[in-house]
Amino acid sequence: MDMLHISRLRRQNPGSGFAAALVLGLVLAVAGAPGLGGVHSTVSAQTVNPCALLTVDDVKPLAGNTSVADGVAHSVPASGYFACQYMWGAGTGRFKLDVTVNEASRMFPGMSPDQIKQQLVGSVRAGTADAVLSEIGEAAVFKPDSPVYASAFALVKGRILGVHLDGAIAREKKDQVVGLLKSAASRL
Repeated sequence: MDMLHISRLRRQNPGSGFAAALVLGLVLAVAGAPGLGGVHSTVSAQTVNPCALLTVDDVKPLAGNTSVADGVAHSVPASGYFACQYMWGAGTGRFKLDVTVNEASRMFPGMSPDQIKQQLVGSVRAGTADAVLSEIGEAAVFKPDSPVYASAFALVKGRILGVHLDGAIAREKKDQVVGLLKSAASRL
């Protein structure tokens, strides 16, 4: 459950509805909620190796001089959920980077690709560090939930790709997180 960051749902930040909807969509997709993954649903024939989307060498510049552990996959292919986690550091200097891939149709059931793009772009809150990102997939955003947790999401080939950084000064690592999202999107 840690990989789903359920504790993030308790935040009372205005406009954080997209983050809550995203996590809820992940939970429903992984848990196999009624109506999702039934007999008539489609799961992509192509499975994803989430740890092939970013390598330790890709993540290393974000970690500085600290050694980065190999990515550990956490996937539920039948639900269209794929994840890989990288970790480095210790104590207050510990960081965790998750790369997640979810079937967009499972996260946003009944929505067209254009509606999913609108949801993604519409999740950006004015007056915050949120940002719409260009040149990554069909639509992409950067959403730092707090100084210690930042995410970037993109709609790529019918999937929601996410790069999530958890650790001190995560929000300040926007350029690196966005760069990793771009690299992962190019390999999806």
